[in-house]
Amino acid sequence: MMTSTTPQWQFLQGGGEMGALIRSFNWEATSLGPPEAWPQSLRTTISIVLNNRFPMFLFWGDDLLCFYNDAYRPILGNDGKHPAALGKTAVGVWPEIWSIVKPYIDQVMAGGPAVWREDQLIPIYRNGRLEDVYWTYSFSPVADENNQVAGILVTCTETTEKVQQLATVVEFSRELKKQVTERTAELAASNLRLRRSNLELEQFAWVASHDLQEPLRKVRVFTGILKKNSQAPNELVDKIDASTARMSKLIQDVLDFSRLSGPGELFCPVDLTHVLHGVLTDLELLIAEKQALVQATGLPVIKGIPLQINQLFTNLLSNALKFSHPGRTPQVTITACVGEPQELLAYPELVPDKKYCILQVADNGIGFGQEHAEQIFNLFQRLHSKEAFAGTGIGLPLCKKIVLNHQGSISARAVLGEGAVFTVVLPYE
Repeated sequence: MMTSTTPQWQFLQGGGEMGALIRSFNWEATSLGPPEAWPQSLRTTISIVLNNRFPMFLFWGDDLLCFYNDAYRPILGNDGKHPAALGKTAVGVWPEIWSIVKPYIDQVMAGGPAVWREDQLIPIYRNGRLEDVYWTYSFSPVADENNQVAGILVTCTETTEKVQQLATVVEFSRELKKQVTERTAELAASNLRLRRSNLELEQFAWVASHDLQEPLRKVRVFTGILKKNSQAPNELVDKIDASTARMSKLIQDVLDFSRLSGPGELFCPVDLTHVLHGVLTDLELLIAEKQALVQATGLPVIKGIPLQINQLFTNLLSNALKFSHPGRTPQVTITACVGEPQELLAYPELVPDKKYCILQVADNGIGFGQEHAEQIFNLFQRLHSKEAFAGTGIGLPLCKKIVLNHQGSISARAVLGEGAVFTVVLPYE
């Protein structure tokens, strides 16, 4: 046995618990032999390890015998490898991680560069079980007196808590991002509902200020004639009665529209011929004033929102009559046909493989420059002054909104001074 006062054993003095364990260990039973026979390189390295407060582990010799210091001791936990790891071979101490650390050991022992890894998962057996442990570590070569690699110094620190905290932060950030995304989507949906609500309010205002005005106008005109002529024919009374009935129907449609909760509830079969007949009745006086000719052919039955389809026809016909050419008799032609597949390719916004009706409202009015074909559908956009043509600039934008509500498409083409053609594509179902 060694004597602690012998000078060549001074490198084993101190070192806390591990220094005492090394001094009491039977090294003669190992390939290293007694400490007094150890090379100076091993003595120096062990002295550094034992007196360092940073966790260190040393593999030495062909058998890779194990040494470690007090700072490393807590890493091994309880009911685990301590103190049995001291003086044992690396493969005997670390069987559970041998496939991970052996390539590092081979690289360094063969004269390769030191190894550095940060926050790596290397499960080890400690505290009576295999635990997932994260490490930041370095495997560095230790040279002997012949400048050959005789051992490997492992300096390491456990970063399990840091990695777990980071994972918690990442998960929290991910959850926070998810919640922000969900709230943003909810806010966007709320904003969309609000915009739709505002547009519907604009439509109500338009109905009240525009669509209901034509029946009222006729009532005022015909009641004025009655006042002047008490012998007025029954035809005038019938027209007044029809106009008031028409206005009552429109008001009821507006009320029904406001009471229904979802757009799906509003859709029903709509006979476009019947809708056009009602609109022509409303616009009877304006048509007579303009001495206009209105022709329609092939109007089908589609599934739509009756009030909105009525507004669509009213606005398109009113627009055609309003912008008539002063030098010729206004002519408005309304046609409808089934959209052929090749023809519908020009409308990428439509749903594929769906049956569509293509309506066209053509007039011979003043037209407009084709460069304005998109602008006219923007809210409150006007191509003419209020003095030249009355209006609010909301009619055509409402037409576009109505068509979009029906998952259709609306466009216009025109020649300045010659007229315009409005094309409306609506699904049959």
